[in-house]
Amino acid sequence: MASYQLLEPNKKGKPRIKIISEFGYDEHGKRLRKMKTVTLNKLTESNIIKAITEFEKSLGIGQQVFNKSRKDSFKVFAETFMSDYVNAELKVKSRNTYANYLNRGILNFFGLMLIHKITSTQINLFIVQQKKDRAGSISEKFTLLNTMFNKAIEWGYIEANPCSVATKPKRTKSKLINYYNEAQIQQLLEVIPKLHIKHQFQIKIALFCGLRMSEIGGLRFESLDFQHNTIYVDKTLQYDKEGQRLFLDSTKTGENRHVYAPANLMNELKEYIEKKKKKLEKLGGKFTPILDEHGKPIYLIFSKDNGYPNHPDRMSNQWRGIVRKHNLPLISFHGLRHTFASYMLSKNVNIKVIQEQLGHKNIHETLNTYSHVDKGQKEKASDLFNDF
Repeated sequence: MASYQLLEPNKKGKPRIKIISEFGYDEHGKRLRKMKTVTLNKLTESNIIKAITEFEKSLGIGQQVFNKSRKDSFKVFAETFMSDYVNAELKVKSRNTYANYLNRGILNFFGLMLIHKITSTQINLFIVQQKKDRAGSISEKFTLLNTMFNKAIEWGYIEANPCSVATKPKRTKSKLINYYNEAQIQQLLEVIPKLHIKHQFQIKIALFCGLRMSEIGGLRFESLDFQHNTIYVDKTLQYDKEGQRLFLDSTKTGENRHVYAPANLMNELKEYIEKKKKKLEKLGGKFTPILDEHGKPIYLIFSKDNGYPNHPDRMSNQWRGIVRKHNLPLISFHGLRHTFASYMLSKNVNIKVIQEQLGHKNIHETLNTYSHVDKGQKEKASDLFNDF
């Protein structure tokens, strides 16, 4: 099977590609692979396919034999992609996201097209149409299409990925500010006591501890260690749209962590949980929580009165209402997590500590995510040289 990478044009400005042909393994289990850089007169799909075919013929491989019907539509392939790859190998959250992107424009545009006849021009037209319709997540939809066509190559539906020569849309920046500065944090803290007790704690945990929304939803009574003032983050609350069920899943990275929390917050949570336990005990048969894999009830810290969890998106929706009602600066609920990290950085907290609190896999992710420096910090940094 052959693939290719787009290279920089040559000195005369002609397009170049690197062809990578893989054709099995040797007797030692080592992958057999040959590569060749080819200069094209024009970057078209037909020229790319021709170059790949000629290279494979020179290797004695011959033309690729397709094991899938050339009459399959994009819609038919999408169904196979979702069932054989996404549902089988990825998390439910990815399944929900991909299904959402497919149903919000992709299937309407490409659904009836034969998958092997889709061109880069049609990909570009789709992007133009999405921009005209002011659709959301255009960059993410392009990424999904690219993933789908790569799978189509792997499974023998097509020879080349049309996305590789299409114009990749730029990721649009959100109009929301990403985080609150110190003055805005103080403004929020003045609002918090006016809120429902459950909302108070959800906001404080995001703001003071940097937890993700799904991680807050997945907290159970046993997640809190009041002796050491830590929160054990090992689960996230997820909703399966296909199965229409709420359940606890692993964390985003698949790794668990202990997050340190302010002592005052932990004391308040302890009192809150003790009261909640008493309320749940009085419910009797009306207590309807979700169950773990052993059929035992899960005692979530944040749930409905009957112990059943709220939809994960409810936290975000309620936050937007709070922002509007109290005229707070416009950020998403996830922006509270960014606020935590940005505030810690502004106070010169060790970046490694911040990384571990946030649950990033490596420190580079933390550095890249929080590379912003506000105007005040820049001024303070430049003032360090005043004494010279």
